[in-house]
Amino acid sequence: MGTTARPSAALSHDHTDVIAALRTQIKTRDRVRDLAEVYTHEREVNAMLDLVANMFPSARDPGNHDRKFLEPACGSGNFLEEILRRKLSTVTVRRYGHGERYEHRILRCLASIYAVDIDQENVTETRDRLRWVIASHVDNDLVSWSVSEGFASAVNVVLATNIVQGDTLSHARTIQFVEYRPGRGGTFTRTWSFLEEPPAVEQLDLFSEPAAPPKGDDVPIHYGLLAKNPEPVTAKSRRAGARNDASKGEPV
Repeated sequence: MGTTARPSAALSHDHTDVIAALRTQIKTRDRVRDLAEVYTHEREVNAMLDLVANMFPSARDPGNHDRKFLEPACGSGNFLEEILRRKLSTVTVRRYGHGERYEHRILRCLASIYAVDIDQENVTETRDRLRWVIASHVDNDLVSWSVSEGFASAVNVVLATNIVQGDTLSHARTIQFVEYRPGRGGTFTRTWSFLEEPPAVEQLDLFSEPAAPPKGDDVPIHYGLLAKNPEPVTAKSRRAGARNDASKGEPV
């Protein structure tokens, strides 16, 4: 009969380090039990994102800012924070100047990130972390310049539509996102859609109503007006808004 060797002191020490590291990934035992919540360390986050390096801007493709990411269970935003930081790495004043082009490019980085979590506390924390990443980037890059009020409000709008509370596994058909397609002059064209669309009707029913097309903007909208226009902008409403704003001396 063979004998079982006792673990060495080094192995015991390593085991203790592993347990200590694991504990830092857990907020409370109740959250692990109720939400199956365990957080990913920065080391693992970077290692995994390094596997898809072509999804991020690089020296060869510095304008690669619109690749989409979806985190179906984002937790407190560990992955999303690093994703946004990598996207912003090539958004600089030197490349885009001050003002509209610079702000629009930052918003493009943010608007292509989507996330869901079942816990509203995590959703709130994730939004705060992404907002902090943008604020830190702007502070470091602009130095003596400041961003516009329209940019600040647009950041909040995008965070509200793209980082949402929901149950990805059970209620994907009720989770709605907004796709922001970038255009010229600091504009986006928005389309509202659900994370999972209803299945196609297998048999044609002559008496059923046709499926409604996804709602969206008829015309592009400037990022500074996103907060004032939470619903799709139609060509008719845009013309009416232009007349009203013109009478008030406000830009459209």
